[in-house]
Amino acid sequence: MNSRRIFVLAWVMAIAAAIGGCATSPYEGDGKTKSDAMLQAQFQQAEQQRAGRTEGQIIFAGFAMNSKSKAFRNDVLAAEKFVKNIDPNAIVFKLDNPAWGQGMVWPYATAENIVATMGKVTALARPQDKVVILMSTHGNVDLLSINFDEKYYPHIDSKLMQRMLFGLRGKPTLLILSACYSGSFVQPLAAPNRIILTASAKDRNSFGCNFHSDNTFFVRALLNQPTDIKKTLVQMTSDAQKEVDRLEKAMKLSPPSLPQVSVGPMVESWANRPLADWLTVR
Repeated sequence: MNSRRIFVLAWVMAIAAAIGGCATSPYEGDGKTKSDAMLQAQFQQAEQQRAGRTEGQIIFAGFAMNSKSKAFRNDVLAAEKFVKNIDPNAIVFKLDNPAWGQGMVWPYATAENIVATMGKVTALARPQDKVVILMSTHGNVDLLSINFDEKYYPHIDSKLMQRMLFGLRGKPTLLILSACYSGSFVQPLAAPNRIILTASAKDRNSFGCNFHSDNTFFVRALLNQPTDIKKTLVQMTSDAQKEVDRLEKAMKLSPPSLPQVSVGPMVESWANRPLADWLTVR
């Protein structure tokens, strides 16, 4: 067999393996069994990390909800790195629907698993903790898409988000939504204990979510930079808005996405304190 035929055969086998690896479902078969086991393992690890601790911690939950771009998983990784730079002992939950060519490394980000994870976050969160939630996906008005292997599953809307966040009332919470039209979630989700950052205004697209993108523009500008723990979240957000605007102008993308910010009165001091002081702010 000549080298060309060997190359072609290897390429075909690689494609077949990749397709076969994606030919599963979050709701049945080996994929669901593996996902369920991974989710329970994350829950158990979180409980072990919390056992006996009285000092404040960051509790992070990251959801890469759409398999149509590699950027969404990378957004979760950027956010995880960000919180770990502030709190090396942060409790971390990570779920995703892997893009083509990405292996399954975390539980599937189905609506049911997201609800279950938020339930665990709620059970663990104390007033001295800081909760950070990132959702990265494609979106529309009042809709955060859930897609796996070219199939769409029940999505997340503001009513479901309200129910998931209800148990965190009174607990300092940072919600980051990187999706088109994500600004449509600000008004229904605004709360005294909540900081909300969105990648776009309620009537605008956001950018950087193509299949091969490293990160969405908003998360790239906000979180995927060297962490300066002397900065405040307000400063970081302002810098990110300027960087997103610069990127969009450089690439002639229009209309601008206009990332949004909402800071509740209970958490103004948190938003305006250096990252290094996050766990000392009540």
